[in-house]
Amino acid sequence: MFKVLTLAVLVSLAMPSNANEITSEFLKKELELAHSQYIKGSRDSALYALHALVRILELDSTKTLQTEIGPNNLAFTYLRIGLIHEHAGDEQQANSYFAKAMNAHQGEKLQLAELKAYITKLDKSAAHLI
Repeated sequence: MFKVLTLAVLVSLAMPSNANEITSEFLKKELELAHSQYIKGSRDSALYALHALVRILELDSTKTLQTEIGPNNLAFTYLRIGLIHEHAGDEQQANSYFAKAMNAHQGEKLQLAELKAYITKLDKSAAHLI
């Protein structure tokens, strides 16, 4: 619980008030924080960090920053939230986030199973680095 509260305070203090204030460096740090919580944190801290990241990514309506850091971070974040819900047995929530991930995914259209496999492979290799 303390980690979630600490994370909440850090995110709320650092969160820009609008999209014009978001820099690519800020977004990269938020991506790293959310991903590290997803890989090594508790379910609650991972969900909190990923939802905070979704809010930040959704502020970038012109997609300017996303072109600098990669166009599929929002899709991957939705997918990771869905995976957390799937592992918790909440299929309805999982499917809702999987649908969002599929809609947000850019580039070659993949099946959900392919996207899950891709993210799982990325996360396993990243777990060794975090």
